[in-house]
Amino acid sequence: MEIDKRKKPYCVVVGGLNLDIQAFCSFEYQPKDSNPGQIHRSLGGVGRNIAENLVRLGLNVELITVVGDSSSWDGLVSRTEKLGISLAHSLRIKEAPLSVYLCILDRDGNLMGAVADMRAIEKMQVNQLKAQKSLFDYAEAIVVDGNIPKDCIEWIAENYGVLEDEKKPHISSIKQKSQEPDAISRPLLIADPVSTKKSEKFVSCFGKFDIAKPNVSESARIAGLEENASIEEIALSLREKSLLPKELYISKGGEGMSFIDREIIEHIPLNSFKPHPHVINRSGAGDAACAALVWISLLERRLKEKYGDSSWSISPRDKAKLALSSALYASSSNRPVNPHLNQRNLFETTRICYPETSKLIGELINAIQTENHK
Repeated sequence: MEIDKRKKPYCVVVGGLNLDIQAFCSFEYQPKDSNPGQIHRSLGGVGRNIAENLVRLGLNVELITVVGDSSSWDGLVSRTEKLGISLAHSLRIKEAPLSVYLCILDRDGNLMGAVADMRAIEKMQVNQLKAQKSLFDYAEAIVVDGNIPKDCIEWIAENYGVLEDEKKPHISSIKQKSQEPDAISRPLLIADPVSTKKSEKFVSCFGKFDIAKPNVSESARIAGLEENASIEEIALSLREKSLLPKELYISKGGEGMSFIDREIIEHIPLNSFKPHPHVINRSGAGDAACAALVWISLLERRLKEKYGDSSWSISPRDKAKLALSSALYASSSNRPVNPHLNQRNLFETTRICYPETSKLIGELINAIQTENHK
C-alpha cells in the first residue's frame, strides 16, 4: 500500500517498529524477585504507535522504518499494514535483527523498567531518507522519534525544520491565500525523543522543531542539565542555547504537562475527577499524547490555510489538555495503542476531563467536516 502523495494529505513518521513484550504484575512489584503476572505481546515502537494513533484519528500515514527479512518481521509488517499504515518507503535489510521492546509494569500500569533492542532502526542511513525527498516535501507533517540515528534526525531538521524568519513574531510556516494555489507549506516538524539517553541525539537541532513532546528528564538532558532540573531551569537553558522548539510540551506523568515557548511557561494539571478511564497501562500514553498534538495542530493549520491565520487558533493550553486526554484514554487499554481510539472517543474523554476545551475541539472538528463535504 502506498499513499498518493499529490492527492491525499498525509503525514510521514520516521521511527521504530518492533514487537512489544509487556509484563503486567498482579501484585505489588518486588525488585530482584520473580513477580506473578501476565505477559502480553503486541505491535509496538514509538514511531509505529504514533502512526497508529494518527490513523485511528483519521489521518493518512506513511511510516519510514527499517525491517528485516524473516517470518517474524513479515508478521509485524503485515499486521501494521492491515491497520492502514503504509510501509511502502521503508528499508528492508536482510540481516536486521527483530526489534523488541521488553518492559515490566506494576499493578497500576507504571513502568518499572525496560530494555529496547532497536539495532535494526540504527541501520537507517541519510541516503535512504534523501531518496524519499519528494515524500517529505509533500507531507503535512513529519514526526521523528529518537530511535533513528542522530545524523538522520539532523538531516530532517536541517531540511524541514523551522526557518529563522519563522522565529520572529507573527511569521507563519503556512502558505498564505495570496500565494499560488499549488504552493506547498513547509511540513510541521514534530519530535518525540523516546528516552533520556536517546534524547541526546536532538542536542544540535531541537530548536528547529515546530512541536516537541519530551518528558522532564529528556528535556533536561537536551538542555544540558541534571535530570532533576526544574521546568523553569529547563526553559531558561533551552532559550539561552536557541534550542527551544516553537511549541514544547513536557509530559510530567500524573502531574500533567508543562508548555514552554519563547515567552511563557504554563503548567496544565491532569484532571482526575470521575468518571474517567481506569488506568491499566501507561506505556503508550506518551505516544498517544504526541499523536494528539500532531492531529489537532494539523486541523488548526488546515483551517488557517483556508481562512487566514486569525480565523482559527487553538491555545497551547487547549492542545495540552487534548494531549493529556489522549494519554489518559490510551492508558485504559493493555495495548500500546487503544484499539477503540477514534475522534469521537477522544472528544468524549476530553469532555469528561476538560469540558471547556472539548467545546473548542468540537467546533474545530465540525468546521473541518463541513469543509470536507463542500
